[in-house]
Amino acid sequence: MSVTIKNVAEMAGVSTATVSHVINKTRYVNPDLAKKVEQAIWDSGYITKLKNKKISHYKSGKASEIAFVLPNTKNDLYSHLVLHISNLLNDEGFILSTYLSDGNYLKEKHILNELISNRRIAGIILVPASRDERDYEKLIKSETPFICLDKSFTNKGVTAVFSDHADAIYKSTKHLIKSGHENISLLIENENQHSYDDFLKGYVKALKEYDIPFREQYVISINTNHSTYHEEVKNLLECKTSTAYIAGSNTLTLKILECADDLGITYPSEISIIGFGDNEWCERLSPSLSTLKHNTIELSKLAIQMILNKINHLPSEIKESTRVPVDLTIRESTQNISRGPFGEMAVYPEQNMLTEEEIEELHNGDYKVAISFHYSGDKWTKLHEQAIKDTLNRYGIRLLSTTDAHFDPILQVTQLESLIMQKPDAIIALPTDEVRTAKKFKEISQKTKLILLNNMPDGFEPDDYACWISVNERENGQNAAKILVDHFKEEKEVKIGMLTHGTPFFATKQRDFFAEQILKENENMEIVARRDFQKVENTYDVCIDMIKKNPDIKGLYITWERPALQAIKALEDMNREDIVISTTDLDYDIASYLTKGKMVIGLSSQRPFEQGTAVAIATAKALLGKNEHKSIGVPPYTVLRRNLPKAWRDIIKTEFPNF
Repeated sequence: MSVTIKNVAEMAGVSTATVSHVINKTRYVNPDLAKKVEQAIWDSGYITKLKNKKISHYKSGKASEIAFVLPNTKNDLYSHLVLHISNLLNDEGFILSTYLSDGNYLKEKHILNELISNRRIAGIILVPASRDERDYEKLIKSETPFICLDKSFTNKGVTAVFSDHADAIYKSTKHLIKSGHENISLLIENENQHSYDDFLKGYVKALKEYDIPFREQYVISINTNHSTYHEEVKNLLECKTSTAYIAGSNTLTLKILECADDLGITYPSEISIIGFGDNEWCERLSPSLSTLKHNTIELSKLAIQMILNKINHLPSEIKESTRVPVDLTIRESTQNISRGPFGEMAVYPEQNMLTEEEIEELHNGDYKVAISFHYSGDKWTKLHEQAIKDTLNRYGIRLLSTTDAHFDPILQVTQLESLIMQKPDAIIALPTDEVRTAKKFKEISQKTKLILLNNMPDGFEPDDYACWISVNERENGQNAAKILVDHFKEEKEVKIGMLTHGTPFFATKQRDFFAEQILKENENMEIVARRDFQKVENTYDVCIDMIKKNPDIKGLYITWERPALQAIKALEDMNREDIVISTTDLDYDIASYLTKGKMVIGLSSQRPFEQGTAVAIATAKALLGKNEHKSIGVPPYTVLRRNLPKAWRDIIKTEFPNF
């Protein structure tokens, strides 16, 4: 009875369609599943039925096999390479035979000697255990076709294909630096000397680019074969000298995660991690893991092309030494560090929680608090205020009064005088003007505890206030800029304009700086104009003037939504609705433009309710004299058209409007 494709499907436990896709390579099939199907094809004898397919034309006898000599198959990189190379060689009629050296040169030497004299071996793909050319003299003299994969030895004439480890570590380090990290540890397996120099090269290049000094203590060489290496990694994390870690291998990635878990260290709130490996579980972790991932398919294709060219004595257009880029996937394991007004690292709100004992102490304390807002007339500030009131009330803290300065610094000074007469134990304040209110805030700081939002009065020192709370402005600006970058990623020579706040507030200065940094780093984009507005209502005229002078502008970054709405009105009046806008902060009017796909393509938003809660808890800590953290940064929320309804519910706390 002849074997059918249905028989193969039943043996493999898959559908006949899956078997067809594996045979004809018409659709991606999970590698493990594909391997199971291929085994069923062999075991069932269906191989003989595959007429006109290369898989049925295997070479036999002399020069019918290609040997793959590698350290092990436990490493995800090598297991993926074996699978891909085997599948590709099937199409060429060769059998792949694998030989494990365990990274031991003497064992590898014995394997190579056997392969050189084996007439069935047409060529060798080698992951060498040694870097010394003298250890491979016999292989070279034998004239057996061979190439090196992943590693090589010190012979410039050897054909080799590598992952570009230098660029991989450069990209990882650069990402972490741009996210606010300076103390970045690079962990490398010390027995992997082949890649050590490349790893170091990429790391140093990124530090140098951002004028961060190289410190040798942050490059840690770890022998993963040593019995004490678990304790080495654990001790390293326990020292808490680094805010971020780059793992140089899959083994080290797992060990960092394991040791962090043992120590109760959470990521990304306490440390940021970039792993190295090809594991599918990385994106399924919670939080998901940012990783460097080898392009094993491209490595395999190049390796096959190189070895076949050598076997067939064909010239190759591929360079003798070829490097394949490594993919960097950023997920949730890296923190974008917010910085306070004095360069200190701001913590997440969840790192500043109250204990049960502290809550009881607050209820017994009869504490009183007052609020001095710059403005409190819109839904945004009302959410902020409501969260503060609700949280203070939950802990038995009495709110004396809330003032609204209507953006008038003189009025705010007068209101502060009246608040201090009520003898509050703390004042929560958002300064309307960092210079004109500075003297009064300095005076108040001597009389009560001061909790500041967003802005920092001129001339203040860290001892003048209890805590400073803001959105993570680094991330806020970067998110808004990335929206423009993603929108124009397929275009060339894109002209961009920036409309920024002329008043030198700390928060908006920081936001605009990092937005500009992101825009400048993209080669297809050019900032052709940057204009300041002093008052929100002036943005209309500033925008018109900018576009008249730069009519080829395609996109605008605008520092927040109120001036953005003025700019939108200007563009509508100029019939320039072809220009797209990215800004910060969500409100009804901006949401209406975004949901209709008119000009606004996205925004990065503060989360007023969450910020208000963080402010109230920081105030409670201050009342107890327990301010371990001087700065708190609340992560922003990226809002795009596709997630707008959910973002509205998360940020504004009401059902999405029917625009």
